Amino acid sequence: MTNRLDTAAATNLGLRAALVTGATSGIGWHLALQLADAGVRVVALGRNRHKLAELSRLKPCILALEADLADVNSLPGLAMRIGAAAPELNCVIHNAGIQHNVRVDDEGYDLRAIEEELDTNLLAPIALTRALLPALQSRERSWIVHVSSGLAYAPKRTSAVYSASKAALHLFGAGLRLQLRGTSVRVLEAVMPLVDTPMTLGRGRRKLAADEAAAALLAGLSLPGGVFHIGQARALPILRRVAPGLLARLMSAG
Repeated sequence: MTNRLDTAAATNLGLRAALVTGATSGIGWHLALQLADAGVRVVALGRNRHKLAELSRLKPCILALEADLADVNSLPGLAMRIGAAAPELNCVIHNAGIQHNVRVDDEGYDLRAIEEELDTNLLAPIALTRALLPALQSRERSWIVHVSSGLAYAPKRTSAVYSASKAALHLFGAGLRLQLRGTSVRVLEAVMPLVDTPMTLGRGRRKLAADEAAAALLAGLSLPGGVFHIGQARALPILRRVAPGLLARLMSAG
């Protein structure tokens, strides 16, 4: 079991206020709660207003904001609301994600659904990062964390667009890391295994519990930067190097 972030660890890191997208379920829900337990001010974004209200009731230090990240025109205003709500913001965790488990030629999978995936999974993290970056750069230490998966490296047969969005986010993070080298901003990518969340309902076995995934991600904040793998995803770098064909077959089945 991964040790939970505690108040002493958060203080030692200099973690003051954090943004968590996709906070109303799964990994994001536990990220928000664990950060709050460690005394960190949390801005929690999500679309489910009832779950957001529950978060705020559970932890008064969580400010819950209802937001649809697929509404790209609202993102500049959303970034201003986040900055006003958390002037000490120094950690941004891009956790929100949408995966349509379909073939591209499936009936009903239209341009609107494709745009929803790309806007939520890729455009929103880029746009929010750009808007919040000046504030993050002004901090003594800050973090930008992308929640990723093995599908960024080998696609799933029935999630081509989701896989493409994660691959693009991986490269965006790598490019951003180059740009911010030597600054106070650490750019991290947390590669998850199959995690027990609403997105993976009915899929796979031996899933990592969402609270364990959240704890492992927060433990990764102590790393200097770059890509780190959680749980069974630690096998990915080895498979990519010595058995890429096997990795492709494993990931394609989802």
